[in-house]
Amino acid sequence: MLDKSVAITFVNALLEVSVKKGLFERIEKDLALVSDVITKHGDIKKILFHPSITRNEKKQLIKKVFGTSASDLMTNFLNLLVDRRKEGILEFLPAIHKETVDSNKGIIKARVTTVAPLTENQMNGLKKRLDKLTGKKVEIEVVQDPQILGGIMIRVGNTMVDGSIAGKLKNLRTRLLELRTA
Repeated sequence: MLDKSVAITFVNALLEVSVKKGLFERIEKDLALVSDVITKHGDIKKILFHPSITRNEKKQLIKKVFGTSASDLMTNFLNLLVDRRKEGILEFLPAIHKETVDSNKGIIKARVTTVAPLTENQMNGLKKRLDKLTGKKVEIEVVQDPQILGGIMIRVGNTMVDGSIAGKLKNLRTRLLELRTA
């Protein structure tokens, strides 16, 4: 199983080449097409991921499915993945495509965890603060989790702010245990 970071590296390389060749918009459309096909047609995904199907058969499938619908650059990219046995990257393509498009539009995702639902005023206030802090347009996904006991947890990208009561209790416990062993 391939890691998503490997997929991001390959897609970023594709996007870099597309910018140099002046094909960025076309590759964005191709990524959307490939993502759509992979999401909606599980059989194609199964064939591309199957280890007993030869590389040539997979390349023929790519040619047959995408033909003239995808650019030569995208077709070459897909064939490269097959040659390097990295077809598993295609599993992450829909999510990476969405992240790439959002990133180009200056949009970032935030996951907010609370015990109770946020009011509209709380949501708007939080959104404004996060927009200001990140310098980007923030889309908030609110998740309710009674295990945090109270407070709020916010994750934006790789940054996590834990203002939950459960988090504070855990930190207090850790500090008390450190004092006890000292």
